[in-house]
Amino acid sequence: MKRVRNWGRTVAFSPKAVVQPRRESELVGLIQRAAGEKQPIRVMGAGHSWTPLIETPGYLLRLDNLQGLISLQPSRSEATLWAGTRLYKATRLLWREGFSLANQGDIDQQSLAGAFSTGTHGTGKAFGVLATQATHYRFIDGKGQIHDVYPDADPELFSALQVSLGLLGVITQLTLKVEKAYYLHLEKRVIPLEEALENFSHYLDTYRHVEFFWFPYSDRVGLKLTQKSEIPGQTFFLKRWVMDGLWENGAFWVLNKIAQYRPESSPALCRFAGRNMGEEVRIDGAHKIFATARWVRFREMEYGVPADAGTEVLREIDKWIRRHQPAVSFPIEYRYVKGDDIPLSPAQGGDRVFIAVHAYHRMPYEAYFKGIEEIFQAYGGRPHWGKMHTASPAYLAQVYPQLPKFLSLCEQYDPQGVFRTPYFERLLWGERQAVSV
Repeated sequence: MKRVRNWGRTVAFSPKAVVQPRRESELVGLIQRAAGEKQPIRVMGAGHSWTPLIETPGYLLRLDNLQGLISLQPSRSEATLWAGTRLYKATRLLWREGFSLANQGDIDQQSLAGAFSTGTHGTGKAFGVLATQATHYRFIDGKGQIHDVYPDADPELFSALQVSLGLLGVITQLTLKVEKAYYLHLEKRVIPLEEALENFSHYLDTYRHVEFFWFPYSDRVGLKLTQKSEIPGQTFFLKRWVMDGLWENGAFWVLNKIAQYRPESSPALCRFAGRNMGEEVRIDGAHKIFATARWVRFREMEYGVPADAGTEVLREIDKWIRRHQPAVSFPIEYRYVKGDDIPLSPAQGGDRVFIAVHAYHRMPYEAYFKGIEEIFQAYGGRPHWGKMHTASPAYLAQVYPQLPKFLSLCEQYDPQGVFRTPYFERLLWGERQAVSV
């Protein structure tokens, strides 16, 4: 069988078979067959997770044939879509019908089910992980039974499905809350790092979405401030190509190539990049503002830390970088996510600041990620499930207090462990002795 790789080139494996069903009945039959053969099933969307969530020696499902808008309920501001629909397709379909998602992350290549099930998020004081926009899930469990789940009828199962890592079953349909189509006004500024940290709470209170990118060794950040715009706008293709393609990706690729072959130049390169990040103002459809092009391949680790610790954590990271001088050429991303009550959400129980650390995919990253991860964990941070981390089962049990309840539901809906692979056995069912955080 041909080897399957993820986008980040951190996972490569050979499944028994890759299956692309065209209807739910085929999925039911496959799940029942896999259970009989004791072959684990995993579902792959865009392969945009860096952790081996999709890896399986058994059957790999691709839901590319289950994409599209199923129904729209304008009076309820809800839309039902096939779970395999890629985010960029979903937002375009909704836009044509006069609707937008309330919030998105900055990458839109993932499938809906993949993005929701891993706790993917955007940024903003009023916005939780993407899965908080869901109002209904349809899924097929490990026994081949189809369930339609709503928050009022079965709140415990519904919240578990919101961030489920594909462990409860195969999600086939999602219903989402949507808004009337709207435009966003984006302002990009380059300001001192300390100014960004000191004023971050003010930005959160003032703007709908706030985030910044900081190049290590630099004292500048690229701040992104976004508000709804009452005035329609459109960014012309040439401008998008120059700013997003030629500069933010083309020049950035050159910078990373220099760092790859001359790693000792990394501090100077980061200072140069920090001083030369672009400033601009643009207005466009919401889905075009949320998503940004990512052409340069990278590896990523991200943790959500308690919101009131975010500033202190980033300053600790800055100190560690200046002390250890790692060869790094990618910026660190700083975002804010509203808390929720989803058992496996990194934002469960309270607001979180999410800090994402990146490395060019052709450069060493292990020592850099390890050093920063120790800081994250010292503050009780929770890892993004789809991004690289080395959190132990004991640590995860400590920072996810509702994990036992989630695992109990897994036993109920997948008693034979059809969706459970060796990776998940180690990660969630491994030794969970108490640790201090």
